[in-house]
Amino acid sequence: MQRALGFWILALLILPLSANAATAAELQAQAQALLAQVAALQAQLGGNPNTNVVPTGNDSSSCPLIGRSLKNGVSGDDVLRLQQFLARDPSIYPEGIASGYYGGLTEKAVQRWQAKYNIVSSGTPATTGYGVVGPRTAAAIALLCTTGNYGGVPGPSVPAVGGFITVTPISGNAPLAVSVTATVNTVSSCAGAIYSLDFGDNTTVQQIPVSAGNCGTLNQTYPHTYQYGGTYQINLSAGRHQTSATVTVSGAGAPPPPVFTPNLPRESFSVSPTSGPAPLSVTFSGTVNSNDAGFCQGGCASTLDFGDGTMASVNLPATVGGWLNYSVTHSYTQSGGYRATLYQGGAGVGRPTVGTETIIVGAAAPPPPPPPPAAYQYSPPIVSPSGADSLSFSVSFDVPSACTGYRLSWGDGSVDISQNDGGSSCAQGAVLKSFTHTYPRNGAYTITLRRGPTLSRTDDVALNISN
Repeated sequence: MQRALGFWILALLILPLSANAATAAELQAQAQALLAQVAALQAQLGGNPNTNVVPTGNDSSSCPLIGRSLKNGVSGDDVLRLQQFLARDPSIYPEGIASGYYGGLTEKAVQRWQAKYNIVSSGTPATTGYGVVGPRTAAAIALLCTTGNYGGVPGPSVPAVGGFITVTPISGNAPLAVSVTATVNTVSSCAGAIYSLDFGDNTTVQQIPVSAGNCGTLNQTYPHTYQYGGTYQINLSAGRHQTSATVTVSGAGAPPPPVFTPNLPRESFSVSPTSGPAPLSVTFSGTVNSNDAGFCQGGCASTLDFGDGTMASVNLPATVGGWLNYSVTHSYTQSGGYRATLYQGGAGVGRPTVGTETIIVGAAAPPPPPPPPAAYQYSPPIVSPSGADSLSFSVSFDVPSACTGYRLSWGDGSVDISQNDGGSSCAQGAVLKSFTHTYPRNGAYTITLRRGPTLSRTDDVALNISN
């Protein structure tokens, strides 16, 4: 293409010398036409003077590894790989231009490819995806690429593994939450396999098993958050098969690993008590130092996960070579078993820990029974003359309630005055009782008063009547 551009430019230079029979107007028109053709060729190259033209043929070792939707106007290494892939079939992409820019020629090549493999053959990029490399087209490309049958030349036997990934979004500010959709077993193998999804930021690799006998394609979406700025390569692999996508995150990069300082007090994690009834107050204590994975200059914190859905921060020293003692108290209000963990830095699966402990919280102890009521203090009965009759006397006494039993004997053989005990049917509250009796004659009498639920309180009053 560069030679072609040079040819057209040279033609512009020599045109006036070879056109002695043409008028000045004709020469100017021819020059304008040639300049337009040069501009069109530059547009096909995407404005990149270093554009490469890929030879056609079948190189099954090169796969596009598409991790996003590609369409007219976008650019990148994945576009370059797509163009190289399409150029392997001259009937699809006869121009064979690999510029990394998705222009009109690339869109036409994609449309030819989609029609050839019955993906879509009509409509527009906006309505049907005709000319756009979306998830369905990317899956078909991945399948044909991994089988080695693209370009009309039979390749090796179908492999046991195959898949691709799509990522949304592929760029943004930290912390950036992305969704990675992994489509595995695109080769419809029944042999079973384990795919590995590596997010590229040193976090835990996600394993995606496909059981033997499952011959269909599987889709699974995995959310992931990139905490720090940087360029990350997401890889889906199984055996020798691998496909990837790039995520660009803006923002501060990950902090450097802590500088290890020897001879520091060892980090520790102590829990007391580890069991008891709810509510259980537990104290977590120990030592943290600057060798902690969560350490940063100026002061960071580790995370204490109590295991009941709540957490607390444990401050780390602010300088290299420092250490701090910590003590945190937490109350467990519900019975159950809890796994408390002190993480180095933030909490999460795969994060290093200082220590962990299981805490057993039993049911709450029953409240103590109420103290028994104090015994009622009876007052002595009061005997006094009643009226002008010298033989008439009254007796007054108290009982704990209106239902308390009592028996009053006058001591002269007359009928006793009594009340059966009514138990707790009456409210407890002292009641004053008063009765009057007239004796038949002078003499010595003993008045006896019994009170209480069992008439256990007995009072005797001696009475002498004489004129």
